[in-house]
This record gives sequence, structure tokens and C-alpha cells, in this order.
Amino acid sequence: MSGRDTITVGEAAELAGNYLDALGAYQAALADPDPLVVADAHFHLGRVNWRQGRYDDAIREYESARLLAMRKEATELRARVENGLGVVHHARGEYAQARASYAVALEITADEIQRGRILLNLGAVSNIEGDFGGARSYYTKSRAIFERTGFVRGEASALHNLGMLNADEGRLVEADESYRRCLELLESLGDRPGIATVLLNRSELSCARGDFDDAIANCDLALSIYADVGDDVGRGEAQRWKGHALFRQKRFADAERVLADALKIARRSQVRLLEAESSWDMGLSRAAHGDGAGAKESLQRAHELFEQLGARRELAKVAAALAALQTE
Repeated sequence: MSGRDTITVGEAAELAGNYLDALGAYQAALADPDPLVVADAHFHLGRVNWRQGRYDDAIREYESARLLAMRKEATELRARVENGLGVVHHARGEYAQARASYAVALEITADEIQRGRILLNLGAVSNIEGDFGGARSYYTKSRAIFERTGFVRGEASALHNLGMLNADEGRLVEADESYRRCLELLESLGDRPGIATVLLNRSELSCARGDFDDAIANCDLALSIYADVGDDVGRGEAQRWKGHALFRQKRFADAERVLADALKIARRSQVRLLEAESSWDMGLSRAAHGDGAGAKESLQRAHELFEQLGARRELAKVAAALAALQTE
């Protein structure tokens, strides 16, 4: 089997969430005599490592792919690599580096679908930084490209991000509709990791509505998928939202046990946003049952991380919670 064919096999396994099989296929393709096939294999290895939360490994693979792509003047492959590097930087909360990588990718690509992907990612950075108008503009442009080109996976991603944005802006009906349509598309593709992510987003929506039992049920479904596909960071995100829902139900011991697991995963994977959000919920839970010292420690860590990330909305909320502790 040629290296190209082996990569195709790996892509099918990756789509199904069988990351170990995908890694095996992509690693086998590294033996191909064609440097461009090897570069593509490194790119795919970077993507799977990113999906599994191994960010240092992902960056190494992407940088190997970029070097080969530049040597062979493979511009479109380089654009995909730069976009992939941006996604890893985003996951780590390194937003300036993410924007720089996306800007390079957008400048050099002539591929319409790739442009849609990059615009989607730029929207995600704007969203976390609180620029909702910019985020909506990027997402809308991205979805229009994917609809026009018939790229179903891209349209699902755009709908997913629009759902998160609508939820952030309190447009709960619109958010639910975006997630519903997104799940339909992901089910048609058989994308289990994508389905798990949307289940998590729906749990966030359920929390906003006060339906915490539904939120916990969605988290448990997502946890089952993440465990099956070996996505440790995804499991951390699911634990964080499950902990949040348990805290809101005043099940403080259960909440803090689950949040402690989310924090371990966040620190091990160096995902600062996950650590910040889990610390925030841990601080609120501790404060609610009278553990003032523990609450202060967790909230101060959340404040430090949100400040590093430039997350202004969250920073203000944590500062207010810390101030309330001082007056008690």
C-alpha cells in the first residue's frame, strides 16, 4: 500500500475516533519515498496529537511538516500546517501566536475551504477575547463558504461555534437550534469526537437554563465517547462542566472531586483555559460551603490565568468573587 493510501486509511480511522489506528497509519506513511507524502503524514500526526491533548508532540509534528512543505514549495500544505499550529496555540491560550499563525495561513492559501477554516478559527479567538461582533462576522463568512462549497464538516463546525456564541450572548433558543442542526450533520458524518463536543456545549446550555440533571447526563455521554477515543483533554472539559453542574446542585463534595480531576488533566496537558475555568468553579464551590482559604487559593489561580489569557469578562467575575470573600 502506498503512503497516500495509508494516509487515507488513517483519515477514516481518525474520523471514527479510532486515534490509535490513525496514528499507526500515519506513522507507516512516514516511510514513503516521496517527501510530500512524508510531510502530509507529519501534518496528520500533528492533528491527532492535538486531538488527544499532546500539544508538544503536535507542534513537533507540525514543524516537521512545515519544513518539508517549505522545501518543496507546497504552499497549500504549508497553509494547513500554519492553521494547525494556530489551533494548538489557541488551545494553550496563546492567542497572539494563534492569530499570527492564522494570518500566515490566510495570506498564502488560495483554497476556498481552507479560507473558511481559518476564518472560523479567527472567530474562535475573537469569541474568547470578548469581541462577539468580530466573532459573529468570522463565523458567518465561514459558514457561507462551507455552504457554497458543500463542505458538510465545515458547516457543522461553523454551526457549533455559532451555537457557542449565541449561548455567550444569552440567545438560548438560537444556540439550541444551532447545536441541533450541528448534531444532525455530525451524525451523518459519524463524527463521534465532534458529537461529544456538542454534547458538552449542550450541557453548558442546560446549566444556563437551570436544568442540571440534563447537563450531567450530557457530560456523562461525552465522557463515555472521550474515554473510548482516548481524548484526555476532552475528558477534562467534560469533567469541568459536570463539576459545574454538581456545584450548582449544591453537591459540593462530588463537584470538587470531579473538578480536581479536570484540574489534573489541565495541568498535565498545559491547557490554561481549562485550568482557569476549573479553578473558578472550584473556588465558587469552596466558598459556597465555607472553605474561605481554599476558595481564595482557587480564585486567585483563576484570576492569574484569566489575566494571562486576556479573558476580560471572566477576569471581572473572578475579581468580584475575590472582593466578596474579603468582605465576609
